[in-house]
Amino acid sequence: MTFTVVTAAISTLIAVYSIIPYISEVLKGHTRPHQLSWLVFVIMNGIVFFSQYFEGGRGSILIALAFFVGSLLVLALSFKYGTRDTSRWDTLLFIFALLTIVVWYFTKSNSLAIWLTLLIDVAATSMIILKLQTQPRSESAKPWIVASCAYVFACLSLTGMPVGILYVRPVYGLICDLLIVAAILH
Repeated sequence: MTFTVVTAAISTLIAVYSIIPYISEVLKGHTRPHQLSWLVFVIMNGIVFFSQYFEGGRGSILIALAFFVGSLLVLALSFKYGTRDTSRWDTLLFIFALLTIVVWYFTKSNSLAIWLTLLIDVAATSMIILKLQTQPRSESAKPWIVASCAYVFACLSLTGMPVGILYVRPVYGLICDLLIVAAILH
């Protein structure tokens, strides 16, 4: 096996594992997923997976598939265990995320879609950070730390490829997850 195959597999396994403690924290009542932000994560991770696939990504995008499925599970749980508290900022951020999807649909550019997911991720990450300001103990750091490790391996799985569009999501995902960890620990 090559280095990139091994790191892609590790990245995917860690991504799958990262959702397990999150779901466990939700079921125990320690984490209250913000419904709107998880809807945005579902949309974003779906766009990330399919747009990177159509751009030629293979092993490095399995992390996006894992996060897409994980986001679907958390979204489903958020209907029973989550918070529906939606501020004006949350609504504006959600509309912003939807507008980026519309732009991608009309341009039909996979590269643009990958860049637009950064804007969507800003919206979803901001919603969680805003939630943490009003509900400081509503998230656990562990799943976000584990997901950060998955992104590190996703970046490593791109070793040997020219720096380009396929690096955008894993690098930015790592940054966003670390910002959430910082907000939780703060």
